[in-house]
Amino acid sequence: MPSIRACLPLAAILTMGAAPRQADQLVVTLRPDMADGAVAGVAVAMGLPAPADGTLLLAAPVVYPGAPGVADRLSGLAVSDAQGAVPLAVSEDPPVKGGFPWYRHWRATRAVHGQVAIRYRATVMQAGGPGGPAFGLRAVGGGLAASGGGFLLLPENRDALPARLHWDLSAMAKGASAAISYGAGDVVVPGGAQALADSWFMAGPLGHWPATGTRDGFAGTWLGKPVFDVPTALARAGAAHRYLQGYFPHMKSQRAYRIFVQFRDAAPYGGGTALDQSFMLSRGPLAPGEQGEMPSSLFFHEMIHQWTGQIEAPSGISSWFSEGLTTYYEDDLQWRGGFESGDAYLEAVNRLARRYFTSKARNMAAADVVKIGFGDEEVRHIVYYRAAMYFHDLDARIRAHSHGRRNLESVLFPLFLSREQGVRFDTEAWLAAIVRELGDEGERDRFKRLILDGTDTLDPLPDTFGPCFARVAAQWDTPHGHVNGWQWQRAASPVGACR
Repeated sequence: MPSIRACLPLAAILTMGAAPRQADQLVVTLRPDMADGAVAGVAVAMGLPAPADGTLLLAAPVVYPGAPGVADRLSGLAVSDAQGAVPLAVSEDPPVKGGFPWYRHWRATRAVHGQVAIRYRATVMQAGGPGGPAFGLRAVGGGLAASGGGFLLLPENRDALPARLHWDLSAMAKGASAAISYGAGDVVVPGGAQALADSWFMAGPLGHWPATGTRDGFAGTWLGKPVFDVPTALARAGAAHRYLQGYFPHMKSQRAYRIFVQFRDAAPYGGGTALDQSFMLSRGPLAPGEQGEMPSSLFFHEMIHQWTGQIEAPSGISSWFSEGLTTYYEDDLQWRGGFESGDAYLEAVNRLARRYFTSKARNMAAADVVKIGFGDEEVRHIVYYRAAMYFHDLDARIRAHSHGRRNLESVLFPLFLSREQGVRFDTEAWLAAIVRELGDEGERDRFKRLILDGTDTLDPLPDTFGPCFARVAAQWDTPHGHVNGWQWQRAASPVGACR
């Protein structure tokens, strides 16, 4: 536990000035506290009107990906209403394997009335710990970075309430600022408690691009000592965001998109993770010999998540669509949009194919991958590579079946639009669309063998990546044996236009 000599005393936390009492809102005040120049924790004050039936339910994760012990790092929880202190009963979900979320719940043991006040303090995670997404509350560069799910206890049964967020940065160095996925400074979050949980948070000596506001519906925020030119990277990402907005047919009227970048001094570094209309890149110092390069592919990948979205499926299993399709698009759209060269695209194609064919988890069932989850990154990422190769091959098969008149997006784009209109989109809806497209009921079993069971290894069509690239046999010696697969090279005489 960090030194708490300079931390806000618990008594002060419990008597923080109540956030303004506003009807039909969840009002949240966050006050970071400091110890030896670093953030030690965040005092949280919440106010909300009592539910009509008087029931109050609160929850925080026991485990969140990359951030075990969120609920254990909460202290000084106190709840009161018009009648005084509110007693709470505590329960927990059954543990979930693979590092996926499970929760601790607090239930008021009497009916609550009037305005309800909730106070507690969230302590930052110590340096070290498990890898995975950068969801946990961390002290970074004189400030803090986290997702809401990584440090907030929130009401479970008041999701319809919009949230009004206020920052109290009085304990931080002069010039400190704050931002979340919904904007810089104090913001209103229409989606309420769930939207707060699904937001990125950052406060401290932040850098902002542009310096104020947004540019063409895009903004970026960073914290810590950069190891690449962040403003240039964000300007490039803004151009990519404009291209993606024009490329996809749906989500045309959304709020501004925001990228967060944190530069940590100590492992784990976290990588990139997308949440609603935003993503966080977390990385560490340059390794010996490493150049400070802009992570263009990662920026594309995380932004594309906003348009590829989700499919209704069990937690973890759904990654075949959300991560696989995003990985499919990651370099495809960089090349189509003129953000990378044909040679860079070919290199990315072969990197994807190599990762798929050489993975020790290539033929592992999706359910078994979920059980291992964040405990083994090579295993966890097989769903990215396996499904991305499936989508590339499916695109080629649709083009062949339709004699070039249709492609994967002829199926995807109508599904995107219907999902945006509230139509349920699940694996059955996906398979029904593919069966209609190819006129083959065997597509259901093929999908099951390739994606869910992992019993089959994909044998992609020669022109999977278009007429400019020719398929060639490849062999690799891996720690788990000799592996055969496919790579691609420039075609000697490509027919037709490159994709």
